[in-house]
Amino acid sequence: MVLLAGPGPEGGGTRCLSPQSPTPPRSVQTGDDPADYEEYEDFSSLPDTRSIASDDSFYPPGGEEECGSVCAESVPEGVPESATLLRAACANDVGLLRALVRRGPSSEEARETDRNGRTGLIIACYHGFVDTVVALAECPHIDVNWQDSEGNTALITAAQAGHATITNYLLNYFPGLDLERRNIFGFTALMKAAMQGRTECVRALMLAGADVQARDPRRGLSPQEWAAYTGRAEAVRVMQRLMERPCPEQFGDKYKLELPLPAETILKKAGSKNCLQRFTAFLRSTLTSRSGQSLEDGGVLDHMVRMTTSLYSPAVAVVCQTVCPENPPCVGKRRLAVQEILAARGNLDAQAQDSNNVELQSQILETPRASSRSPQSLGSGSTPAPVTRKASLLPLQLLRRSSVRPGVVVPRVRISKAPAPTFQPERAASKGNTKDSIYLQIPKWRYKEAKEEKRKAEEAEKKRQAEAQKERRAPRWRKRT
Repeated sequence: MVLLAGPGPEGGGTRCLSPQSPTPPRSVQTGDDPADYEEYEDFSSLPDTRSIASDDSFYPPGGEEECGSVCAESVPEGVPESATLLRAACANDVGLLRALVRRGPSSEEARETDRNGRTGLIIACYHGFVDTVVALAECPHIDVNWQDSEGNTALITAAQAGHATITNYLLNYFPGLDLERRNIFGFTALMKAAMQGRTECVRALMLAGADVQARDPRRGLSPQEWAAYTGRAEAVRVMQRLMERPCPEQFGDKYKLELPLPAETILKKAGSKNCLQRFTAFLRSTLTSRSGQSLEDGGVLDHMVRMTTSLYSPAVAVVCQTVCPENPPCVGKRRLAVQEILAARGNLDAQAQDSNNVELQSQILETPRASSRSPQSLGSGSTPAPVTRKASLLPLQLLRRSSVRPGVVVPRVRISKAPAPTFQPERAASKGNTKDSIYLQIPKWRYKEAKEEKRKAEEAEKKRQAEAQKERRAPRWRKRT
């Protein structure tokens, strides 16, 4: 089995670790002379495990004689023994990295570091290798809160470098991520992103629940103060804006697509104005500039942006939907990873299912008790006991077949023998001619006949009027003769 990795970058990298095959070189090795390449004219002679059509193909063992036996650890033949997660992550070799993760590395291999104490995840976050970070997320022994020799974690490194995609991926798909972990200088990830002016990373960290009031031990400055101190005006504006409006309410299921009333309508007095007051208001509204009214909070453009970006937008089809619409992100509120949210939801669903099963079992136990009571005990009570329905062990949704919403109805499958090839079905007798039929009759529309009769009547009327007019115009001497 051979794992081939292409020479080009796959996630923004520049190098690639390709396993060396014990066989003679095939496609890319030394030199660019065409004589160094090995030509294959008959591709059918090659096994599937030696595919040269794909640069990063990984094929499972096919059981052929050429493949050989697979060892106990399921190590591919093309993966050298010296290949480690750290080397694959440093070279951004995603194919080799996935093969190593699929093999199941130990905790010591996953926590291997370089001379600066950086793991493969920290190096991938530093260089911006998105595919490498995604591949390392599948490894169960990766410590996302590992700190290098300077105390920097993967989140601090990605936020400082300004890799917004990697920062969001760490926040969303790495459970147990510590947002407030500090380096040896006492800086958090939000402080480092604010110092460097990484506005997208600042926004992601604040909406994930990073502490905006945290201060470093040396100068005692908050992240916003550090951004102002280093001259990052855009980062200061973004942080101030997020603190003014901490929660994007359009991402929740309680958001209503209604245009709020303007402040003038709310503050408008019920009493009528006199002539002088109306004239003054007219002059004020005429001379006041209206260019900035739609850009204010609660204006028309603000409402349009909220409505189009909401989960239930009627104007734009939202492709990606959140897994927790009842809990939108908010500044200062810790947001859990996707795995933690799904695990919590699975626990709630399991508890609800268990409670439903307990209720169903209690109903099943109460049914034979009620049916086993004697007539004397039933008559002695003040109120008659409810009559048990037939087939009470079946759920109600299986019995409501004649309602508007039948629920889960058990389908009936009828199997009939196929007719002969020369079979011709007989036409059923038409039942529309009988007056006493119980079926609805096909309506007969006589609009064409009525239209034709009306046209003939109009022509006859016109002909009669023409003859009468002709008789009136005739001379009198002709009438006498």
